[in-house]
Amino acid sequence: METEWQFVPDDLAAVREWLEKETPAPFRIGEGRDHDQHDEYWDTAGWLVWRAGFACRVRQRGESAELTLKGLSGGEGNFRRRLELDEPLDALGGLPGAVAKPCGEASRLLRTLAGPHALLPVAALTTHRTTLPLSDGKGPLGEIALDRTTVGEGWRAHELLRVEVETPADLVDRAEPFVAALREGAGLQPALSGKLAPALAAAGASPGWEPRPLGPMTFDRDSTLGELAYAVLRRNFLRLIEHEPTARLGEDIEGVHQMRVASRRLRAALGAFAEVLPPDLAGQRPELRWLGRSLGELRDLDVQHERFALAGTLIGRKAAAAIEAAFEQRHEQAREGVLAALDSDRYLSLVETMSELLRAGPGPESGAEPARAAAAAITEGKRRRVRRTGAAIGARSPDSDYHAFRLKVRDFRYVLEFFAPLYGDAADAYVRQVTRLQTLLGDHQDSVVAARFYQQLADHGDLGKGAIRAARELAANATAEAEGYRWKFPKRYGRLRGPRWHAFRRAMKNS
Repeated sequence: METEWQFVPDDLAAVREWLEKETPAPFRIGEGRDHDQHDEYWDTAGWLVWRAGFACRVRQRGESAELTLKGLSGGEGNFRRRLELDEPLDALGGLPGAVAKPCGEASRLLRTLAGPHALLPVAALTTHRTTLPLSDGKGPLGEIALDRTTVGEGWRAHELLRVEVETPADLVDRAEPFVAALREGAGLQPALSGKLAPALAAAGASPGWEPRPLGPMTFDRDSTLGELAYAVLRRNFLRLIEHEPTARLGEDIEGVHQMRVASRRLRAALGAFAEVLPPDLAGQRPELRWLGRSLGELRDLDVQHERFALAGTLIGRKAAAAIEAAFEQRHEQAREGVLAALDSDRYLSLVETMSELLRAGPGPESGAEPARAAAAAITEGKRRRVRRTGAAIGARSPDSDYHAFRLKVRDFRYVLEFFAPLYGDAADAYVRQVTRLQTLLGDHQDSVVAARFYQQLADHGDLGKGAIRAARELAANATAEAEGYRWKFPKRYGRLRGPRWHAFRRAMKNS
């Protein structure tokens, strides 16, 4: 964990003089050392490393090179507290070799974030650095760096002056009085950004995903069906790509969840608007289904683990630990599956194909009818299919029927949301009604999956007697939960044809 203060001086020589002559007791400054270092920052064309919250730096000092992955967050004002992973590159064949055959924490994380995408230089800077050791009466505190840095080339080149005080996290309180004295005595100003931001600006680089815009992502009441379809597809495709770095990093379960939701919405949109889309674009549904399934096992485990976090406190400690270990093993296997999918040629082809097709946009004669005129027929058709399936479900229907119906309700909800901005409050109210039904069915499915998961652990897992007994109890509890959701289903389902549907239908007809 890197812990440091960063300041901007007017004159480094004046700071050096203050340190040598004015450093207050009990602090002491040791003999300085000078060296030059060259830093190059790297990322993929889609800025996967940056978007995951890291900067990738290769630092060259003389004949040695070092790879660093540094967290972008963790700063407040000029005080930085950020994760930093360092790894020597000398024996790895440079950066390409480190990514091809990672052997340390930094290269392994970089390989995870970049996947098969090539790393490209995005910015560079050269620094002449003077380092001076800092100590007090109790021992070493860290070091002070006086940096004269050049960023950019030619007419873009300019110089940055920085003073940095770095100390171990557990010594911050001891170092703070010195830092306060240094700031006041040497007339330093807080550095509100590090060196990377001006280096990127000098290189003309701007972190982001898509250097070539996909096209319009908004629509209004006068839009054609084709314009609405492409706006919906572009929004959700961008959402899919935006969450890829978080899914790769694996620290936040929302990354995989949001990618999976985006893939589902894209499939629903391709199905709903198939008649106004080119066949190559509509034909991406199987690829999106493959991607959703590739993400599904990990997402389902995340959901079940959240459920277990609530129930685990009610069983014995040893039993909970054994079941937790089973979760961890399956989670690791599922995560490997997600990374394999995101690293695959199939995923890269899906992204490239959809990018190009969405940029092309609708043809002049494709989907030319007003979106409001087409909305009623599309939503009515979806609703009829939902009603036919739902009417066949009874108290004795198998769990698989409830699950299949949930998928239809989910797609129906997505289609309603695509058109909802055209119809205001009436549409929003009905969407909420459908969402509540989908949530009920989703909770039912989560309970069914939980019961199956715990029963499999009890039957086939190497858990020990106490954990097996606990797993069977958890399975029984999950089965009882599923029965409770079945009991609530008829009433929730009946509201699909209630007054909110009629109000929404009137809004469509009167538009």
